[in-house]
Amino acid sequence: MQKIYFLIFLLFLSFIGYASDLNKKLSDDVPPDVLKKDFIGVLKYIEYTPFDTTYYKVFVTKDKIRIDTFNDIEEKGEANKIMIYNLKDNNILALKPSDHIYKLIDTDSESFINVDGCEVILNKKNYKYINNYKCVQYRIKNRAENTDITYWIPEEDFPFYCEMVSMKHSMQPVYKYFFMLPNHKVAFPMQTVERTLLREEKSSYKVVELNEIQISDDIFNLPSDYTLNE
Repeated sequence: MQKIYFLIFLLFLSFIGYASDLNKKLSDDVPPDVLKKDFIGVLKYIEYTPFDTTYYKVFVTKDKIRIDTFNDIEEKGEANKIMIYNLKDNNILALKPSDHIYKLIDTDSESFINVDGCEVILNKKNYKYINNYKCVQYRIKNRAENTDITYWIPEEDFPFYCEMVSMKHSMQPVYKYFFMLPNHKVAFPMQTVERTLLREEKSSYKVVELNEIQISDDIFNLPSDYTLNE
């Protein structure tokens, strides 16, 4: 009887090994683009500084991103500024709705910013949920610039953010330090807090709403009544 049980146990182990190998083979056979799920939808975030509070509404598709900027949380009236990123063609349009003008923004050829003197600290034990996403804490310190930035990064991949930030580099620490994150190519900060090394808060932003929905291509079109501002 013991021999029978032993044979059944061996067959069970063989089945587990076969299932594992089969699952790996199926995963290997699937193209990377199928395994990677791109975010498509609308998100809203708020940026706080000691002087201003700014509200953003962001439309994301596979190849395009539109950012509408408002001074009012209710988004009353038209946006103050609109930025349209074309990730495929690598160009950026900046629209000023109040004057019905637009201009082309130069993009950066380098997709990476290197900042000397940065110390990256990952604390996976420190996490919180933002918009139903479990976000772990990354901190980047730079003593030379008297800066300490906390990023709350979800475990899921959001590659659109790195692609967007790479197109036009910002000298704001929260954006330029982002490239120091080990997973920056797929990371998307749900919340950031910039402080001095003495923990005095300088600025922060937080995603307050995130919805996966289909986006019409029409919102990325340049209105016919806008003129180019040279």
